[in-house]
Amino acid sequence: MSSLRSLSNEGTSSAENMQTRGPGVKRKRSEKNCHQCHKNDKETVVGCTKCKKKYCNPCITRWYTTLDILDVVEACPACRNICNCGACLKPGMANKNLPIPDLKLGTAEKIKHSHDIVRVLLPSLKKFVAEENMEREHEARFQGLPITGLHLVKSNLNNNDCILCDSCKSSVLDVHRSCLNCLFKLCVTCCLEIRQHDDGTIVCPPESLGGCGHQNLELMSRYPNNWVSELLIRAEAVANAGKVTDSPEAVGVACPGSSQGSEVENATLLAHHEDSNGNYLHCPTSLVVVKDDLKHFQWHLHRGEPVVVPDVVSGATGFSWEPMVMWRACRKPRNPDHLTKDFTVLNCSSLSKETISIHQFYNGYVKGLYDGEGRRKILKLEDWPPGESLHEELPRHYLEFVRCLPFMLYTHPHAGHLNMSTRIPTVSRKLDMGPKMSITYGVGQELGSSSLTMIHYALSDRVDILMHTAAISLGPSTSTSKAAELKEPECGALWDIFKRQDVPKLEEYLRKHAGELKDISHLHQLAHPVHERAFYLTLADKRNLKEEYGVEPWTIVQKLGDAVFVPAGCPHQIRYLQSCTSVAFNFVAPESVGECIRLSAEYRRLPQNHRYKEDKLQVKRMTLHAVSQAVEFLETFTLNHVKAPHVDSDVQETCIPLRDLMFMKQEMETKISTLQKQGHLVQPHIRAYMEKSIQNFLVRIDKEMLKNFVGTSSS
Repeated sequence: MSSLRSLSNEGTSSAENMQTRGPGVKRKRSEKNCHQCHKNDKETVVGCTKCKKKYCNPCITRWYTTLDILDVVEACPACRNICNCGACLKPGMANKNLPIPDLKLGTAEKIKHSHDIVRVLLPSLKKFVAEENMEREHEARFQGLPITGLHLVKSNLNNNDCILCDSCKSSVLDVHRSCLNCLFKLCVTCCLEIRQHDDGTIVCPPESLGGCGHQNLELMSRYPNNWVSELLIRAEAVANAGKVTDSPEAVGVACPGSSQGSEVENATLLAHHEDSNGNYLHCPTSLVVVKDDLKHFQWHLHRGEPVVVPDVVSGATGFSWEPMVMWRACRKPRNPDHLTKDFTVLNCSSLSKETISIHQFYNGYVKGLYDGEGRRKILKLEDWPPGESLHEELPRHYLEFVRCLPFMLYTHPHAGHLNMSTRIPTVSRKLDMGPKMSITYGVGQELGSSSLTMIHYALSDRVDILMHTAAISLGPSTSTSKAAELKEPECGALWDIFKRQDVPKLEEYLRKHAGELKDISHLHQLAHPVHERAFYLTLADKRNLKEEYGVEPWTIVQKLGDAVFVPAGCPHQIRYLQSCTSVAFNFVAPESVGECIRLSAEYRRLPQNHRYKEDKLQVKRMTLHAVSQAVEFLETFTLNHVKAPHVDSDVQETCIPLRDLMFMKQEMETKISTLQKQGHLVQPHIRAYMEKSIQNFLVRIDKEMLKNFVGTSSS
C-alpha cells in the first residue's frame, strides 16, 4: 500500500492550483488538468466521452484500481459516482444525483410479510396487555369497579414521543402511573414490583428519588381507552387468518441449505454443538443471496445463529475506503486547520480515551504509531460519527455500505419491511441504530498486541461489514514470516460468538474467574459480566470454559468484504488481526423481538448510574407500532377487495341475458364466501352493511333470472 506521507499533498496541490495571484483573483486551470489532482504535468491525461472530465494515468492507477484507461474514456469515475477527489467528497456534491438504494415490494409480498410480523409479535403483544391488565385490575378493585367499567384518564403525553419510566429507565408503552403534581412516571412493571399498600395505591417517591413525596400516583394511559387491548383482538384475528406454512419454525428441523453442497464447501467451520445439525455455519456466497436464501437466513435467525455472507462488496460500485480517501472525506477542505481536526479514540492498551488528529490517526492506521517510550499504540475509533448520521458526514461511503447490505428486507435502514426499528414514527424516532463506522489498528496475536472488542451484547440484531483492511508496517525487527502471515486476506477480524442457550454458563464462568481474566479494580462493582464489556477470553480461557462448562463459541474469521450477522442476545468478542475499517448497522428482526425484550429487562435491573441502564431500543414501542401498522394494512387491503357492489337505482331496467345473470350470481356468492372467511378483519358495522347489500343484489338477480325464465317459457 502506498505510503500516507502524501496525505496532505493532494490537499496542498489542490489548494495551490486554486491559490490567488492577488486579492480575489483565482488562477485559471488548464482544460488539460486532471480532475483528481488538478495538475497537467502528467504524461497521459484521458478525457471522458460523457462529461469531458479528464484523469491522468497515475491517478487512475492509484485511486481506481478496478478501472483502466479505456474504462475511464467510456465513463469516468465521476460518471460512475465513485470519484474520490476532494471536490466530489464534499457533502453538497456527494449528495447530488446519488439515489439511495430502495426496496420495492409487490402487494402479495407485503401481505405475506405483514402476516409474518403479526404472527411472530403476537405473543409479545399478549404479554404487554397482560401486564397492563394486572395494573388495571388493581385500580378497579381500589375504585370498587369491574375492570370493564374502569376508564383511565388519557395522559397529556404525545403518543409519538419516547417516555421513560423515572425509576427503571425503561420505555413506557401505554398504561402507567403518574404524579399530577411533579409528573413523576412509573411503568407497570415497577408498579407490580414496588406496590406499597394493600389497596393498590402507590405514593410518589421523595425528592431524592425524583418525585415530590406527596400525592398518590394516578393510573393513566397514553392511548385511547382499551386501544391496545382492541389491537390485540384485531391482531389475533389476522394471525388466525394467515398461513404459517412458510414460517421459519414450520420449515422443519433440518437446515434448508444443509443439502446444498456448494454452500457447505464455502462454509466456515465451527465448533460442534450437540443440538446443531452440523459443524458448519451458514455461509452463502453473495451471488446466491436470492429469494430462496431468505428462507435459509430466516431459519438461522429464528434459531439465534450467526450468518456469514462473504464478499458482499463485489456487488457495489467499488467506491474506495482507502485511508487517504477517508481522510479527504473527513477533513474540512476550506478549514486551514484540517490537518489538526481531532478524533477521540480508545487506546486499547490502557483502555483510556485520547485525542488525535485525523492525519495522525490514518497515518498510524497503515504505518503504525508509537508512544514516547517506543511502544506501539493500538487505537480504535468506535461508533463514529457520534451523535451524527453517517449519511450526513460521509454520504458517499454511506450509500456504498447500503448497496452492500444483503437481506435488505431486514437490513435496509429506511425501507426494510422486516426491520422493526423502521416502524417507530419518523417524527419521534430517536433511535441511533447506525450505520456506525469503527476504525481499528490491528496486529497479529503473535506479536503480543491487544486490539480487542470485549465480550458484549449488540443493541439488537447486527450486521457488520468489513470494508477495508491494511497490514501495519512492522519494521525491521519483525520476522518476514510473521509479517507475511498478517498480510494474508484471512487475517481481518476474528469473532467469537456465543449461543443464547450458553449465556447463563458464560456469565457464571466470567463471575467465577473475573479476577483472573482481568484487573477489574477500576470497576466500582461488577454489575453484569457481559454488560460491563470488561472481559476478553483468550484461547486458553476458551479451553477452560469448555472443560468446566462444556461451552464453546462459534469462531469466525471475517475477511475483507464479509458481512457477519450477529443475532440479538448472542454475546460476542472480536480480535483485529489487521487494521480494519468496518461499518455496522443494528436492526430488529421480528424473530428477535423476544430476545430484545429479555435484554431490556436486564438493562432495567442494572444500577441507576450504569452507562447502559437506559432503554435505548424501545422495543415495546417498536412492537406496538409494528403490529398496529401490519394489522391496519391487512384490514385496509381486505376492505378494499371485499366491497359491496354499487347499484344505481336510476338505471332503467333492461333484460339481462341469463348467462350474464348466472355469472353475476356466482361473483356475489364468491364475495359472500370471502366475507365469511375474512370478515372478522372488518369492523362489524361495515361487514353488516356489505352482507345486506350483497344479499339485496342477489335477490334482484334471482328476480331477473325468474323474469328471464318466464319470458323464455312464454315465448
